[in-house]
Amino acid sequence: MSKKFRRSPSPALVISIVALFLAASGSAIAASKLVSGNKLIKVNSLSGNRLKTGSVTGKQIKASTLGKVPSAAKADTANTATSALTAGTATTATSATTAGSAPIASVTYVTTNASVAYNYGSPAQAVTATCPSGTTVIGGGATVSDETYGAVVDSSPSGKTAWTAHIYSGNTTLTATVTAICAPAAATAP
Repeated sequence: MSKKFRRSPSPALVISIVALFLAASGSAIAASKLVSGNKLIKVNSLSGNRLKTGSVTGKQIKASTLGKVPSAAKADTANTATSALTAGTATTATSATTAGSAPIASVTYVTTNASVAYNYGSPAQAVTATCPSGTTVIGGGATVSDETYGAVVDSSPSGKTAWTAHIYSGNTTLTATVTAICAPAAATAP
């Protein structure tokens, strides 16, 4: 190695490095005591896209200062239509924003029990529950009395007024129960 790399730093260099270090740390300490985060940013000067995601929670929001969410106006319209239907002043829910806002006056459950004989290798036996006159099927389902030897192959609406299930029985005679959920049919139903 050469001699120039073995030289120790001069006293002037050591003093200047120490002075630089003290000056930098002193101003950082002073700055932290002079300015806090709230005083650094002017009130109402930040837009929402400048905030850290998740930094504003319900704790910082005053609910009474919030306006109505745009989709809530649709709920007001639907409530008005529901009130009109209940009061009998409207005949349909066409003024409602969604079909879910129209009330169902009455729902009827029609249940049919049927004995299903052993039908291994044959088509599954159809069992149907039919809605009363003036009602439409809106749902349904089926069960078997013994799931060890039988199964519901499928279960679906059968037209607009009935619910049908196809039942399989693999070893014995069992009981199938089919239920149709029926509601009053609208006069303008398609």
